[in-house]
Amino acid sequence: MRVPVAVKVGAFALVVMGTYTYYANSIPQIQSKPPAELSLEGGNVTPAQLVKAGEEIFHTKGTCEICHRIGQKGTRAPDLAGIGARAGKTKPGMSAKQYIIESLLQPGAYIVEGYPNIMPQVDKPPIALNRSELWALVAFLESLGGNVDVTLDDIPKTAGAAAAGGAAVEIKIPGDPKAGEVVFTTKGGCIACHKAGKIGASPVGPDLSQIAKIQTPDYIMKKILDPAGSGTVAGFPKGVMPPMFGQTLTAKEYVDLVAFLMTLK
Repeated sequence: MRVPVAVKVGAFALVVMGTYTYYANSIPQIQSKPPAELSLEGGNVTPAQLVKAGEEIFHTKGTCEICHRIGQKGTRAPDLAGIGARAGKTKPGMSAKQYIIESLLQPGAYIVEGYPNIMPQVDKPPIALNRSELWALVAFLESLGGNVDVTLDDIPKTAGAAAAGGAAVEIKIPGDPKAGEVVFTTKGGCIACHKAGKIGASPVGPDLSQIAKIQTPDYIMKKILDPAGSGTVAGFPKGVMPPMFGQTLTAKEYVDLVAFLMTLK
């Protein structure tokens, strides 16, 4: 008996699908999980373990290295070498750990001369460290030339509350990042002074390749419209960024540009 072509094709398809399914199921599956938040509350931890955890946060989630260096001047912020000793002499009546904690949670309370007020609160998005992570980070900074004596009780219980229970909620900007990239490279002229990932290479202005990791949408939006009012990044000349984007860009172009900058992580 002759088997219809349609039946032959259907049978062949079933065999092929079965083969692919077999091989797919035989391959070990790797599940992607977000990194777990550091939690030290209620546990026993030595100063050495705390400092080690804080150093890891400094280099990773804290994104501190984007602006700060240890042993050399940073492009956006002061050198942190010896901060554990220097911090206790910065503000009268304030200990090193008190000054460091204030600098992380209220960075605008004291501005080092020669640097603008651009550091975000590290317990708020986009960095969003939790209370344990703040404790460890303070311990690491204390260890840079000073004595590690910070305890969890020194960290305000309200610190990191917005980040508790998981990663910070991603803020969505109602713009088109791809259209914003076009604005960045053409009408906005941003590429003439800034680098943004693979785009541009000019050293006239700060590298924006990771700007969304360290700054809030509010800061970025203000910086475009009023560059002088937001301060000038250390190491770069003042008054170079033009203040007329509020007049030259349309509302859509402006929002698109912000949306593009918020993808630079």
